[in-house]
Amino acid sequence: MTEPVAPDLWTTAVMDAGGRYGIHPSWRGYEAPIDYRMFEPEPVEAARLTRKYEGHPDIAVMPFALGAVPDTTIDLFITAHHGYIGATPPNPASLWFGEVRPEEGTVQGSITVPATTLDAYIDANGGRADFLKIDVESHELRVLEGAGRALDRALGVRVELQFDDSFVGQTASSIFHHMIDERDFRLMRFDYDGKGQALSYLTVDGNYGTLCGCDALFVRKFPSIEAWGGEETAAGLVKLAVFALRNGMPDFSVVCLNRLHATGWRVGDEEPEVHRYLRKLFILAAARLRLQSWDLYDLAVDDYRRFFGMQMPTRHEIYESEWLNPN
Repeated sequence: MTEPVAPDLWTTAVMDAGGRYGIHPSWRGYEAPIDYRMFEPEPVEAARLTRKYEGHPDIAVMPFALGAVPDTTIDLFITAHHGYIGATPPNPASLWFGEVRPEEGTVQGSITVPATTLDAYIDANGGRADFLKIDVESHELRVLEGAGRALDRALGVRVELQFDDSFVGQTASSIFHHMIDERDFRLMRFDYDGKGQALSYLTVDGNYGTLCGCDALFVRKFPSIEAWGGEETAAGLVKLAVFALRNGMPDFSVVCLNRLHATGWRVGDEEPEVHRYLRKLFILAAARLRLQSWDLYDLAVDDYRRFFGMQMPTRHEIYESEWLNPN
């Protein structure tokens, strides 16, 4: 296995713990340099992913697990539905595996796989974690505990939460405590459709169900990013604004851009590709905003000129642009 080259400052670096089924949807089609490393310890899936991403130098597959202890092993529980394979056994008495998805969490065996921490991996192989995505079937806290130095520089984290006792041992509150109280990240949103899991046919008026689990999105607070200074701060704020626009937080992207503008940083002779991608995402979001309110759209036009130093493309210019409307 060839290790990826350490990314430069303007490349977006993503560490994905739990890479089963491939690159996460929130990162697909990323139109800027990216260094995406996924950790998938189940041997058959790791081999499939390695074949799948052969020829993609910006995506690497690591065939081992991440946890809280470096250079060790963990046991993976093989479940009937392979999406639940992990280091924590499903709880057959839980609402999810007992009522909603019976049989899917049945344990059919176990295997022992190599494991390390994210910090130890980065120390040995280089790289960084601008963003973390962690979905490891209630082993998430162990991964975070092994990523202390990585989290010191991380801009955002997507992590799966369990609100029910679907797996043994971990609760959502432990993740909140770790990320908010101990690491001083800000919880931005829960990524779900606003409804709980339906428990029977009697679903009326859009009110039903229980929220068994979902992804949570955390971001680093601005003062620590601004303390980095210079181009490091600029790159961090640009990448965080892109992350916001791709993850259901468009309003937060404007806050990021305001902070970037206040630093005095401006694009030089060569525009970083991720900054150009940020302009594209902003334009497309503003075009959708026009359908809600012309007054709000006019604010976006003014902000585009202020943030990027140029006129925002008009409606027909968007439709005629190969960059903005390639299809």
